[in-house]
Amino acid sequence: MAVYTKISRKDITLINKKFSVENFISFKGIKQGIENTNYLLKSKNNKVILTSFEKRVLKKEITFCMKLMDQLNSIGINCPKPLKNNNGKYLIKIKNKAACIVSFLTGKEKKELSLRNCY
Repeated sequence: MAVYTKISRKDITLINKKFSVENFISFKGIKQGIENTNYLLKSKNNKVILTSFEKRVLKKEITFCMKLMDQLNSIGINCPKPLKNNNGKYLIKIKNKAACIVSFLTGKEKKELSLRNCY
């Protein structure tokens, strides 16, 4: 997967205005992924993931997934926690595409999964 939606410093400034979090000071495209564009955003003390949804997904499906991740996170399941913007919504617009920000999880991708991993 390539980084299809290119963002700029100006886009980061707009994102900073939409969320009540520490300002993001750097960003880097993430080449891994299936079909969406992802960026690692860094502030002085935090990292998050920005996802721009490229295609084949409905807004209501994205919102469902954001709510599910939020609920799973609240009961202690280790998954990304979606951030709500200043309007209390999970989704924002970037370059006319739906986008969201979720918490960063440390670790690395698994190349091969086992039943234990699935559990």
